[in-house]
Amino acid sequence: MLDMSWPWAVFILEWAVRLALLVRVLLQGRPTPVALAWVMLLLFVPFVGLLFYLLIGENRLGSRRARRYHELTEGMDQRIVKLWHHREEDWAATDETWHEISKLATAVSGLPPLKGNALRLINTSEAMLGSLARDIDEASLHCHLLFYIYTTTPACLPVSESLMRAARRGVACRLLVDAVGSRRFLGSRVCHDLRAAGVKVEEAMPANPVRMLFARIDLRNHRKIAVIDGQIAYTGSHNVIDSTFRAGWNRRTGPWVDASVRMTGPAAQVLQIVFLKDWLMDSEEKVDDIEPFIPPIQKKPDQSQVVQVIPSGPGDTAGALQQALLSIIYAAREELIITTPYFVPDDATKHALQAAAVRGVQVTLVMPLEVDSPLVAAASRSHWQDLLESGVRILQYGGGLLHAKTLTADRRIGMIGSANFDARSFWLNFEITLLLYDDDFTSVLRFMQTGYMEHSQEVALVAWRGRSKLKVLAQNTAQLLGPLL
Repeated sequence: MLDMSWPWAVFILEWAVRLALLVRVLLQGRPTPVALAWVMLLLFVPFVGLLFYLLIGENRLGSRRARRYHELTEGMDQRIVKLWHHREEDWAATDETWHEISKLATAVSGLPPLKGNALRLINTSEAMLGSLARDIDEASLHCHLLFYIYTTTPACLPVSESLMRAARRGVACRLLVDAVGSRRFLGSRVCHDLRAAGVKVEEAMPANPVRMLFARIDLRNHRKIAVIDGQIAYTGSHNVIDSTFRAGWNRRTGPWVDASVRMTGPAAQVLQIVFLKDWLMDSEEKVDDIEPFIPPIQKKPDQSQVVQVIPSGPGDTAGALQQALLSIIYAAREELIITTPYFVPDDATKHALQAAAVRGVQVTLVMPLEVDSPLVAAASRSHWQDLLESGVRILQYGGGLLHAKTLTADRRIGMIGSANFDARSFWLNFEITLLLYDDDFTSVLRFMQTGYMEHSQEVALVAWRGRSKLKVLAQNTAQLLGPLL
């Protein structure tokens, strides 16, 4: 006779674990939409909901990893600030309009706004790759690169070749790439050749079945940073890819359209510190003295722009980007333009945009017509009717996958970086963002945004209300997963 006791034992055990996790979710005091999404998943999706929570339910970096990170990087920000004070570097005095924003950004990131920078906007992959390769060829001390995606296509080879040449002439070259975003590169011949030439190559946040037991493996290093000799830095949305790169299921997205900044000045050294922290977390190298990586700034007359660097990600800087973004939205008085490939806002961000539009700010969201993630696209579009009814303009860019993550407010303050406007970039990924307190450069950034707008089609509220019930159902269903994406 078949013993029927074991199915009951499994059933009781599974429910006991589910109830324990439900209590854990409620005790953590998460935002209501996130908590509700997990409660529904755990209650109504047996086994699968439990598996999902164990895999991605909490922002676990792994206790060993977190402990090592704090041991190696504790006090590094304070040391660089002391060094700048000793060298009498200029601190920014932003005007009254943006002073509160800079104060908040300093509080959440630990890094102040800095004067004395020179910025150049780069809006094509070819220009970005060529400029980076040339700067590496001029390097004399070190080259530090951190990218989510690093590819080996012919258009990208000049960057790898310039790194190999630099390493062979004695320049210290360090390349950190995300283990998931750059998994093909890590197994490639180019990666082998880089290491053979003396370039130190490490994978950020390794993903493997063993690590799944101790840490959340979909927490990724999504930053894009390059620092040359502690004097020149790049950041923005460009990976080491060419514009023909394709990812995901949708091959119709067209060329990737990105934007990055080449920067000289003290803010470049903040990016240096961010890189070193990430490098120490994933390599076995130790850095006892940061001063060789922070040489005296070679100041030039044209270096006058004010920049504030905001690193964000799980841990100490969780929520830093979102708080800075909200402060800008609420401070805007005339105009707010945002470009992003993925827009899945939390309630606070969505309500801030609606409030801005209602009080008379001209709010414009520019997103790609074709997106490489159908689930994210559906979740994003579930919010459009509420935004449109509040007076927010939504434009769909038809010239490719608009991957630039930018913001301008009142033509006076700008934001550019690696972060999308979604919960993943706010809370889960390691991101890097620049706040730009400069009218002239913000005008340049806005001019690029209006170029995107000219090649976009506007979403009309009447037409959007008339979409099929099936689309409404699919989009609203995807919205339920928005907090978990």
